[in-house]
Amino acid sequence: MAGATMTFDYHDIGAIRKLVATWTSDDATGAVSGTTTKKIVGSLIKGITDPSGSAAPTADYDITITDEQSFNVLTGAADDLTDRHTSDTEEVYFDQADHDRFPVVADTLTIAVTTAGNSKEGVLTIYYRAA
Repeated sequence: MAGATMTFDYHDIGAIRKLVATWTSDDATGAVSGTTTKKIVGSLIKGITDPSGSAAPTADYDITITDEQSFNVLTGAADDLTDRHTSDTEEVYFDQADHDRFPVVADTLTIAVTTAGNSKEGVLTIYYRAA
């Protein structure tokens, strides 16, 4: 993908940890993906999307998170990272429909942004409880 970039910043102190993915979408396809360089082990709690930078993503862009088996780890969550806003920072909690379980992961994770528009920028912050 020409011009597409995704970088990861890890905040690994304490029981609640943070993964920050900063991205720029491709200049032709409007998509970008990247895989964490560390295994994320624990329960995903919430995600915050921030359409940062001078080129905000197109309205209703989508983000998926898959594990090493290509399974969407947010399947079954009460909320996910689809239909993100073009200018507002949004927060979603990943609790399951019964509200007492969160997605459990123990893999490197692939984060994919689609339909963001060409050469757009954003930040995804994931909070998780380390196992």
